[in-house]
Amino acid sequence: MTPTEIVTAFIAEWQQPDTFKTCVHRWFTADCAYENVGMSKTTGPDEAVAFFAAMGSQMDLATIGVDMLGVVAHGDTVMTERIDYLKNSAGVTLFTIPLMGVFKIRDGKIAEWRDYFDVTPFRGG
Repeated sequence: MTPTEIVTAFIAEWQQPDTFKTCVHRWFTADCAYENVGMSKTTGPDEAVAFFAAMGSQMDLATIGVDMLGVVAHGDTVMTERIDYLKNSAGVTLFTIPLMGVFKIRDGKIAEWRDYFDVTPFRGG
């Protein structure tokens, strides 16, 4: 798979209910650095899963929908422009987040993932 195919496959799988844990373990390297710039940073699939589990329990986050607006790649780096929709268990959108994501691929897996977005709503501002 190309780096772009890896990222788009990961994002497609990530949106399915109850698949985040298996999806992350399938697509992340053991040392993957996942960062929401200005908000959180994890290392490895287990920390990423724990981060989403904690966020999910705090705000009844059940699924994330994604509108992929654009994808560009250069070598093993893939950049995405997306709108992410964080939804609760009733399917109601809690947050709509326009963002840019940067993925670095190594050996067919995601080794780095950074999302850049306005973190103000998550800080209560």
